[in-house]
Amino acid sequence: MTESFPAIGPARPSTQAQSLVALVLALAVFLIDALTPLDIAIAVLYVVVVLLVALGGSRRRTLAAGVACVVLTLVGFALSVDVSDSAGSLARCVLSVLAITITSLLAMRNLASTARLREQIQMLNLTHDAIVVYDMEDSVTFWNRGAEEVYGWTADEAMGQSVHRLTQTRFPVPVEHIRAELLRTGRWDGELQRMRRDGKPLTISSRWALWRDQSGKPAAILATSNDITKRHQAEAALTRSEAFLAEAQRLSKTGSVALRLPEEEMTWSDEAYRILGYDTGVQPTSDHMLERTHPDDLALVQEARAQIRAGAPRIDVMHRLLMPDGSVKHVHLVTRLNTATAGHLEYVGALMDVTEATLTQQALQRSLTELAHVTRITTLGELAASIAHEVAQPIAAIVTCADAALRWLHRPQPDIDEATRSIRQMISDAKRSSEIIRQIRAMAQKRDPSYAEVDLNALARESVELLRRELQDHGIEAMLQLDEPASLIRGDRVQLQQVLVNLVVNAVQAMDGVTSRRRRLWVSTCRVEPEQVKLTVRDSGNGFLAGDAEHLFNPFFTTKTDGMGMGLSICRSIVEAHGGRIWAESPDDGGASLQVVLPIQHEDGQ
Repeated sequence: MTESFPAIGPARPSTQAQSLVALVLALAVFLIDALTPLDIAIAVLYVVVVLLVALGGSRRRTLAAGVACVVLTLVGFALSVDVSDSAGSLARCVLSVLAITITSLLAMRNLASTARLREQIQMLNLTHDAIVVYDMEDSVTFWNRGAEEVYGWTADEAMGQSVHRLTQTRFPVPVEHIRAELLRTGRWDGELQRMRRDGKPLTISSRWALWRDQSGKPAAILATSNDITKRHQAEAALTRSEAFLAEAQRLSKTGSVALRLPEEEMTWSDEAYRILGYDTGVQPTSDHMLERTHPDDLALVQEARAQIRAGAPRIDVMHRLLMPDGSVKHVHLVTRLNTATAGHLEYVGALMDVTEATLTQQALQRSLTELAHVTRITTLGELAASIAHEVAQPIAAIVTCADAALRWLHRPQPDIDEATRSIRQMISDAKRSSEIIRQIRAMAQKRDPSYAEVDLNALARESVELLRRELQDHGIEAMLQLDEPASLIRGDRVQLQQVLVNLVVNAVQAMDGVTSRRRRLWVSTCRVEPEQVKLTVRDSGNGFLAGDAEHLFNPFFTTKTDGMGMGLSICRSIVEAHGGRIWAESPDDGGASLQVVLPIQHEDGQ
């Protein structure tokens, strides 16, 4: 079976030659039949004329040739009629006409069958599949256009060739096993590795069907094939990507999750199963996540679940998991709304195991708190003389006032009013002494940060008051420029006071060498944005070098000969932990300006 069929359209040179031979033969038969005394059925040879014309593939021409040959037979009979043998001539004429008619009809039927077969083959050529027929010796007997496109060999080049040698076929299993299955079941399908004519390797999905002849003997194999090279490469790339993703999720401890509503269908990656502590055979549900949630965080997770059902565009929640073995995991769930159509919601997100990071952060915070405590103790040690004087001064005043009160009371005529004033002064000095001790004890106390509402103006006044003696001893004039109304911030009072004390002490030490101008210290507060307040500590010292500004807050960097370089670094850590930022500037008129910006406490507590 091949693709060689009569062409549609202008006659080819071979068809024209056949038509010419048929015409010459028809003329010769007519002359012999009409002009010679031969008493045989010469007109029967017209069937050859009909067959020659039929080879051209045209049913119309074949019918015309058959009719013409019948007419010529009848004309020849009329011209050569012999009265003495009229019965024999008539019989030969009828026989010839019958032969021509039957031959013409058979030729027409054969041409109709050939046309249908040709249409079927043309339909096979319309498909992109490679369709190849080969005999039991693997020799190609049919090769459609799809095969030409897939393998690069034309039908003329492939005909009679061994299909497997031509395409350099590599089988997934021994070919003998494939042949055995084909003979047993009549079918086989699988993937083959083949080579194009240009040397390009192909991955082929092939389906074979065995055709048997009328006696049941295997005669040919019909193979339908598709080029799945790109799909195979894409699948391989997808497999690699999935493997990389799974490994990346395992290394980063990040699992992927998906949720479809209202069906409540969930999908977890393998890493999400591992984080939540479930076997991969478990069908994931929201209840499974709630089952693992720490009881203290259950309300938080349920609130996030309610937001998801309400169609919130993004969910970001950190909570804890209580595992069956009693261990606690810290996780961070982030999801976003991927699609929202016709009441159907689909969320995709990531579940991150942040246990190690959280524990590390907690350890770091403990270390920072410890270091801040040590720094406070060190600062208090450096201010011990000033603090002792500040405490001793109100105590001495109390003693003096007590003596005065006793004298007023022991007079022959006790002066109750003067004694009362002395006692009130004693109470005032005692409260001052108690407040100083309270602040010192608070700074010296070792404890975890406690966040509450803090009046920044009051904190500034207290810090400057605590260091009043230190400022007096260094001849420094302190000026407060506090914005009203006072800005409330949320933070740890002790840590924020540590920042203020450290900045003021640094300013005092920076003005030690100033003799040519007055030593001044400015502490000011002001709102810089609707939700931020700025605290500035400025001195009239010598300032710092231009290149030092960006390093002042680095650990162990110091401009002092005996400094450790940790004070400002701790200040920055405390400020950043409170959601703020700190930086240094060198004003044009000299000195240094340390500025702290902190978020303002909202009325709703946020």
